Amino acid sequence: MAEKKEREWLPLELVKTSAEYLESKGIPTSRLDAEVLLCAVLECTRVKLYTIYDEPLTSEELSQYRDMIRRRVAREPVSRILGRREFMGYDFLVTPAVLSPRPETEILVEKAIQLLEVTPKLKRSEIYYREQDRKTIAQLKEQVSQLRPDEIPEEVRSAIAEYDSEQTLVHEANAGGVRLRRLLDLGTGSGCIPISVLKHTEAVEAVGVDISSAALEVAQKNAEVLEVADRIKFVESDFFSALDPEEKFDIIVSNPPYLVRGDKDIWPEVSGYDPELALYAAENGLACYRSIVAAVAEYLKPAGVLLLELGAGQLQEVTDIVISEYPAAKVSSLNDYSGIARVLVVSGIRA
Repeated sequence: MAEKKEREWLPLELVKTSAEYLESKGIPTSRLDAEVLLCAVLECTRVKLYTIYDEPLTSEELSQYRDMIRRRVAREPVSRILGRREFMGYDFLVTPAVLSPRPETEILVEKAIQLLEVTPKLKRSEIYYREQDRKTIAQLKEQVSQLRPDEIPEEVRSAIAEYDSEQTLVHEANAGGVRLRRLLDLGTGSGCIPISVLKHTEAVEAVGVDISSAALEVAQKNAEVLEVADRIKFVESDFFSALDPEEKFDIIVSNPPYLVRGDKDIWPEVSGYDPELALYAAENGLACYRSIVAAVAEYLKPAGVLLLELGAGQLQEVTDIVISEYPAAKVSSLNDYSGIARVLVVSGIRA
């Protein structure tokens, strides 16, 4: 008896059928997921998918796609199935060691880019004092020019070296004189936040810290693939614990753990696949905010800004934590696409 031949499937009818099936299983982004997974199998863009509508899938392609759909029905996120996630226009490697980047976090990144791209005009007094610093160092250099290195006081050598180092960085960052700006990301995970900032800015360098060495390996790979490894370093650290207090930053950002263990509103895609270390925090989800806020002033430059991603409904509580520590700080918030306060913007911490 002849073996029954399986019917052919065209891309768009397969997407339609798969989307309906995913929707029946409670998958909220059924059509999008069906398209993205099929694009991965066919190695094409979503736009191209609509131009190959009359090209049936091979049996191998169909088998691969069905396996992906089965995994999605089990609530495995698309990013875990594919091993990558698009964020800020770039593909990031994701593994079980890191949080899968969320669209809401792009709001924090966009704010950081805006702050880092702005070059404020110098006040007349600042220009004066910078010029005085230049003249002072020039005088010191002239005074010690005839001395041997061991005859120059340590304080003088340090002052000259520090000034020259700063001027070298500024020159290398931008021939026009724009100073090099620095970003710190606490709990960097895949590195999507600082890497995205670097891809969209110039004259910026970044440091990403994470308590997980496995996460830092993923972040390093992403930095190399996206060609910013020369502008970023990764440090294994529990927030600030392994950082030198002498390091100062223009912007400090964090998407810290803020979920409460046992919360029934957490999607299975999150609770079942993202690392617990990156999800849950004690004190009703506020513990990490308290740790960051308590220490952040020591690592910010005088005009530095702190950006914190928030969980739904946490705006007032986190604002209270900030104001309790820094009564003179200026605090504002940015909403996500659903109108939820998602990013806290804090300035004036060291004013």
